[in-house]
Amino acid sequence: MTNLVSPLVSVVFTSYNHIEYLRQALDSLVNQTYNNIELIIVDDCSTDNSQSILKEYDHLPHVTLKLNAKNSGSYVKASNYGASFATGDFLLFAQCDDFAEPTQIERLVSAFSNNESIGVSFCRSSLVNEKGEITGDDFTIREQSFRRLCATDTMISKKEMVSFLSKSCVIPNLSAAMIKRELYSKSGGLSTEYIVAADWAFWLSIATISDFYYITKPLNNFRQHKTTIRSTIKIKKQILEIYQIFYNYINKHELPVNIKREFKVGAGAIWLSYFSQGKLTWFKSFPSVFTETFKLEPLNSYYLILGFFNKVKEVLKRNQ
Repeated sequence: MTNLVSPLVSVVFTSYNHIEYLRQALDSLVNQTYNNIELIIVDDCSTDNSQSILKEYDHLPHVTLKLNAKNSGSYVKASNYGASFATGDFLLFAQCDDFAEPTQIERLVSAFSNNESIGVSFCRSSLVNEKGEITGDDFTIREQSFRRLCATDTMISKKEMVSFLSKSCVIPNLSAAMIKRELYSKSGGLSTEYIVAADWAFWLSIATISDFYYITKPLNNFRQHKTTIRSTIKIKKQILEIYQIFYNYINKHELPVNIKREFKVGAGAIWLSYFSQGKLTWFKSFPSVFTETFKLEPLNSYYLILGFFNKVKEVLKRNQ
C-alpha cells in the first residue's frame, strides 16, 4: 500500500508507568507494514522515567508527543485527549503494555475496503505474560455463538454484536480494534463515567449504529500482568460498573423485551465469571453487590439465577 491511495490511520498511544514494555510496544507500531500512520503518544505523567524512552521517538516525522504535567486520573481521559489531535480517517487506541504484529494495521484497514457498513474492524488477540510469552488467546474463552460465527473472517451485524456484548466484552483490548474516526466522534468517544469497562460501553454505543468486522488471525498481543486496570480494581467495582453499563444501555434505548432480558441474564453470567479471579473476594463482595444490583432491578435475583445457570452450562459445554 502507498500513501497515495491509503487512508491515514491515527494511532493514539497512551502511556503510564510501564517503562519495561515501552520499546516493544512502540517499535511494533513504528515498524508496521502499513506506512500511512500518524502516531500520537500521550504520557499521563508517568513517574518511572517512561518519558525518557518516549522522547527517543519524538524525532520521527509522523510522531506527536504529548507529555501531561499532571495525571488525568484514567486511561479514558488520556485516550480521548490523544484522539483530539487525530486527523486520520481511522483511529486505533494502542496501550503501552501491548504490542502489535507487523501486519496488524494493514489487515484492519483492508477490512473496510469491501465492507461499507462496518465502522470497526478487530482481530483476535494473543494473551501474553510479562515476558511476552503467549499463554492463550481471547477467542477460545468466548461463548459458543461468537466462536461459531467468527470461526472465519466475517462481518458481525449490529444486532449480532449487541447480543455478543450482552454476554462478554468480545473486544477486550482496545489495541486490537480500528474505528472510523467519524464514528468515534458520533458516539461521543470513551465515556469518562467508567473506569474499568469504558471500552465495553463504547462498543455498545457503536453497535447501535454500525456493523463490525472480525479477523481470526491473532495480530495483537494483549499483555496480562498484575498491574493492569482490571487486575488492580476490586471485583466488586468491576461487577457493579458492568451492571451500570448494561442498565444504562437498556434505559437509553428502546429495546425488545427479549434483548432486555438477554442483558439482565448476561449480567448475572458475567458476575459469576469473576468467581475464578478471586473466590474469597467474590464471596465477601456478594451481599453488597446483590444489594446494589437489586436497586437497579427488583427482579435481579431471578435474572441472577438464570445468568449463573447459563454460565455454568457454558463452562460445562466448553470442557466436554
